[in-house]
Amino acid sequence: MGNLMWREETTNWLRNYAMEFDDAPDLNCYEQVLSNGQGSGGACTAYSLLPKILYPGLIITNAVNCQDFRIGEATIKDIQRAFTEKKLTSRELVDYYLHRIRALNPVLRGIPVLLKDSIATKDKLNTTAGSYALLGSVVPYHAGVVERLRSDSAVILGKASMSEWYHFRSLTIPAGWSARSGQAVNPYAPGRDPCGSSSGSAISVAANMVTVSLGTETDGSLICPGDHNSVVAIKPTVGLTSRAGVIPLSLRQDTIGPICRTVSDAAYVLDSIVGFDPRDSEATKAATKFIPAGGDKQFLNEDGLRGKTLGVVRKPFVDLSNTSLASQVFEGHLHTLRQLGARIVDYLDIANIDVIMNPVLCGESLALLAEFKLGINDYLKELTTSPVRSLADIIAFNTNNPDLERMEEFGQEIFLAADLTNGIGEEEKKAVEMMKKLSQDGFEKLMLENELNAIVTLGSDVSSVFAIGGFPAITVPAGYDTDGMPFGMCFGGLKGTEPSLIEIAYAFEQATLIRKPPLFDSVESNCKDIEHFAYGLFVHQSTYTEKVLKRFYMNTVHSLASLMVVRSLDVRNDQFRPLEDGENILDPEVPYLSAIGALIYLANCTRPDINFSRSVKQSLTATSSNHSEIIAIHETGRECVWLRNMTHHIQTSCILTSIKDSPTICMKTMQLVLHNSEEAISKVTRRNIFLQNSFIHTSFKRMATSISNNFAQVTIFNAVVGKYGSSGSAISVAANMAAVSLGTETDGSILCPSSFNAVVGIKPTVGLTSRAGVIPISPREDTIGPICRTVSDAVYVLDAIVGFDYNDEATRKASNYIPRGGYAQFLKADGLEGKRLGLVRNPFFKFEENHVAKTFENHLQTLRKKGAVFVEIDDGKASLDYSSSAEETALLAEFKISLNTYLRELIASPVRSLADVIAFNEKFPDLVQIVNI
Repeated sequence: MGNLMWREETTNWLRNYAMEFDDAPDLNCYEQVLSNGQGSGGACTAYSLLPKILYPGLIITNAVNCQDFRIGEATIKDIQRAFTEKKLTSRELVDYYLHRIRALNPVLRGIPVLLKDSIATKDKLNTTAGSYALLGSVVPYHAGVVERLRSDSAVILGKASMSEWYHFRSLTIPAGWSARSGQAVNPYAPGRDPCGSSSGSAISVAANMVTVSLGTETDGSLICPGDHNSVVAIKPTVGLTSRAGVIPLSLRQDTIGPICRTVSDAAYVLDSIVGFDPRDSEATKAATKFIPAGGDKQFLNEDGLRGKTLGVVRKPFVDLSNTSLASQVFEGHLHTLRQLGARIVDYLDIANIDVIMNPVLCGESLALLAEFKLGINDYLKELTTSPVRSLADIIAFNTNNPDLERMEEFGQEIFLAADLTNGIGEEEKKAVEMMKKLSQDGFEKLMLENELNAIVTLGSDVSSVFAIGGFPAITVPAGYDTDGMPFGMCFGGLKGTEPSLIEIAYAFEQATLIRKPPLFDSVESNCKDIEHFAYGLFVHQSTYTEKVLKRFYMNTVHSLASLMVVRSLDVRNDQFRPLEDGENILDPEVPYLSAIGALIYLANCTRPDINFSRSVKQSLTATSSNHSEIIAIHETGRECVWLRNMTHHIQTSCILTSIKDSPTICMKTMQLVLHNSEEAISKVTRRNIFLQNSFIHTSFKRMATSISNNFAQVTIFNAVVGKYGSSGSAISVAANMAAVSLGTETDGSILCPSSFNAVVGIKPTVGLTSRAGVIPISPREDTIGPICRTVSDAVYVLDAIVGFDYNDEATRKASNYIPRGGYAQFLKADGLEGKRLGLVRNPFFKFEENHVAKTFENHLQTLRKKGAVFVEIDDGKASLDYSSSAEETALLAEFKISLNTYLRELIASPVRSLADVIAFNEKFPDLVQIVNI
């Protein structure tokens, strides 16, 4: 019975595989194999025809000798052996896991999605395009994109507001307004334009009402609201996503796309919604050739700009930008694109751009009027129930309900013009042909002649270029105007170039991380919003990567930094208020909450049972002065030192000096914040006091080390540790922040943190790994080594980093120690057999706790059982005295010589010698904690 069920389940899976992939072998062969069984007759040969990414756990069989290889539960050694024996390729293995993940855990499983109010759902949700005319109508089926989302286990959360009838009812209706929902508000600049008919979809994502939304675009309705609301929006090639079940405007130009806060989220959603739909067969069939095998998420490549050629079209798009600030930021981003490996072809012109940008001259307006009437009439006729069945009915409804639809204020002149059309006549055909020719002679010719991967423009005004030709585009947050109004960078390409656009957009996004949350009515409400999100984030922290956490905290820093410019925490009445006339945020008499300080405050607020805000209030009631002050905060077993430098307006961070029974979650949060404090302070203060210097890592090293050691105290052994420099590397591996890290050791800085944080650390022979490019202490003692969770992983990493480097003479001699075939060959379970191990008990075996001594003795017994022979060494001459061994004397001289050499070689640095570093520390004593350290 079990075999029959397995065969049926596998056969069903095979059928799905065969339908999805063109290169799938004959399904009859599969079913014959499954029927015959592996051990029957010639089944071995037939079985070898099965694709090697079969149903999870299936056996891959070699056709020659029938030796089996099971992917499920395979170890690294097993996989490597299969590679060697030609039973498996890396691509096959990756494909297997991708399909395994897709089958068992869809990316969108459980993710709430908001839909634009023109995307139909056959449920209790209305689909009205923002109009009362369609309220109560019943659709016959889910929209094609909704069915795909549901099949991927996404949750349809609701409908997002939109510009009524795609802003196609009247020219006087403002963007974002509809009769049903009123005026949508830009969350960044409430008085500014939210833009586009998908404005509600963009606002909901920007304001953290939802993670994912879908919008539609005919001309600018995805790209523009994405640009104006600081989110990522993808306008797919027309036909890539089904329009079935979506209220139409123009089937020639309509497309459905994702709006998210990140490029990666948008790519995942795009993967979910693309594909053939028999209800929109002509367009989706033609576009299926553009869907890459493996989906678009494979192109989320941080190095995606390298080798790309981007064309910059300035006229008229840069000229149309509202401020010179946006233009300046645009120039900076072009420089970033070049640094990331892109070739920039600047000052390109699209032929007839002035005609393309004018909807009347290019023929777009004429074509849309006729296309809308035809499309909306067809849509309304298919509805199961509807109070209106034609465009004429809608016009009549508006006329009969002037108050509901605010007819006196806005009118419906576009509807009236559309209703006068009589299908696609000669004039409309000419208009369509004109747009086709404008695209061929303009954008397409520009792309092909210059061999461009994409064009890049500032803002979203370029949307008409992509609209009339059905081309794809993606917008990524690029900056904010002086009043907080966002603007984006738009990347567009030829049909089917979504993979390239995603690579470009993702690389740009990851290099800049511009986006920040919107600012609400007050700092207090903003902090509460972020606090609630933070709590939810860390309740499920195991599902988040460090990169995600970093982005969250850095966004918080950006948000609070902007708020601190215009508001202050008045400690006299514990209220946030705008700065009064004549007040200066730099004035030591003006109380304020530093951005990083507020960030640490929020990190602590992730515990709902701790009212940490009371401690913040108490700390800020201390009298400010011209010198940097230290404020002690005490709260439920927690003591913090807050540093505020009033003179230079440098907000630093919180150092935990004592932690008792604090939650791991809080420590992980604060460790992460301090680890990134360099970048946070750089972006918050916008000053050049020390922020761009190459020694900033050293300036913050002790801060990060301090918090890391306290984190280790809580999570590992609950013991006080913390004088060794690679603690952060060890902690990151121990806490599963990384699988592999590198540390350096002069004396104990790999071995000690590894020991205290329950990880494996290898201190290599000096010279075995190159020290070139590493800030030195002593070339005589310095070495670089791996820190991992297992010996095997550490050995694999060691194999990767050893070897001769002409920039480090020590590696020449040490290269003789590298065994032929590498170190991985010595990963032997019986490796202790016959080994002689020296045992030096004095002074190392002075354990303060008896159970530690007993444990160690047990381990010694295990070593003996495994074949090791111990040689007791106890001559009493071993010394751990740092001074008497002369190491201190040598290191002092070596450090000065080697550091001065290192600093002189830097291309740019504010310090060029140890003396300069000392002077810097004395100039900023609070910043580098001269008093505390």
